[in-house]
Amino acid sequence: MQTANTAQEAERSKQVLAAIALYKFLKAGGCILLAAFAWRLLDPVRAAGFGQWLESLHWMTRYGLAARLVDRLLGLDHQQFVLLGSIASGYALLYLVQGFGLWSGKRWAEYLVVVESSLLLPLEAWELAHRFTLFKLGVLVANLAIVVYLVFLLRRRPVP
Repeated sequence: MQTANTAQEAERSKQVLAAIALYKFLKAGGCILLAAFAWRLLDPVRAAGFGQWLESLHWMTRYGLAARLVDRLLGLDHQQFVLLGSIASGYALLYLVQGFGLWSGKRWAEYLVVVESSLLLPLEAWELAHRFTLFKLGVLVANLAIVVYLVFLLRRRPVP
């Protein structure tokens, strides 16, 4: 009976770790897109063309979103685009390493996710307090749940 429960718990934890890995892969994909976007907008001609395209989207113009986005993006200088692309690339790499480590069932990946996510929780909470959106709330709740679960899992399993 004890062995069956242990086997079920091990299978359930593998499934949860796989779900967390998929979440990390999704975050890596978003960072890769952001990095590619930043690198492409280093070219002023592409940046201007992108700004014109955004302004042509009627649903964005109606809410003033396009104007704010264009102003913010085109207000960045060359160094800021390089910085944005570099940071997004670094996070993409980190999330890919975390995802592959979790997918492979590596204990070091669990520690890495706990440390990285724990360090970012205060920044996410601060950002949520200053500019509340449901998306930011969802990310904060998901990251908090991941940290709590992984800490529980790491404390429960014996060190090999």
